[in-house]
Amino acid sequence: MKGKGFIYIPKFALVYARIPKCANTSIKTRLAELVLTKRVTHRNQARDLQPTNDRFWKKCTNEAQLLRPDRFTAIHDAVTSFTVIREPLGRLHSCYREKVLRETVFPPMERLGYRNTMTFADFLDLTCALETDAMDVHTQPQTFLISDSRGRLPGFIGLLDNLDADWARLSRLMEAKGVSLGGPLPRLNSSRASPGKVDSAGEMTAIPASTRRQVELTYGADIKLYERLHLSQAN
Repeated sequence: MKGKGFIYIPKFALVYARIPKCANTSIKTRLAELVLTKRVTHRNQARDLQPTNDRFWKKCTNEAQLLRPDRFTAIHDAVTSFTVIREPLGRLHSCYREKVLRETVFPPMERLGYRNTMTFADFLDLTCALETDAMDVHTQPQTFLISDSRGRLPGFIGLLDNLDADWARLSRLMEAKGVSLGGPLPRLNSSRASPGKVDSAGEMTAIPASTRRQVELTYGADIKLYERLHLSQAN
């Protein structure tokens, strides 16, 4: 199914349900250090495939696989599965800032009608008007991306705003199984500032009520999951 991707490392019985804009670069880069890899040239660019590219996990290693949802379902109860999520509106604003507010809009999003002149509210209106399968992976709901073919979520879900502590907690869980995740997770590809000054807080509080309702409908499951996990960590 478009958008979903589960990185499976059989020798560690470990599955990562990836979500772009949620420490995905850092996690994929760390996981690539745990397996033997080979260099493969990007088919469209004069450079090697990198762990951030899903094709890396298909072409550059025999020790990991990129699974479809149904194949994740088949091994769901026999592996340790994990992911990292973030506050839904913050993830969308990060995508807007990095993929749309730039000199040339990220091509897959430009083809969907996104323009670098649109406001954040315009961005949200267009995003929520799309069917989930038509959305770019950077805006697809997080709960959609990480659920298996039966709608089950990974066993371990960390929060981006508690990444250091949650990664340490996952590392201890894996160490108990005899697997080392290689220490603290480096922060790679942190959100970059867009050209010019962007008032993120102002843009997110200025969203019209009608747009906010559409966001709540489209990302309701994400909002509930984030709030539940955030509340459990606060307690």
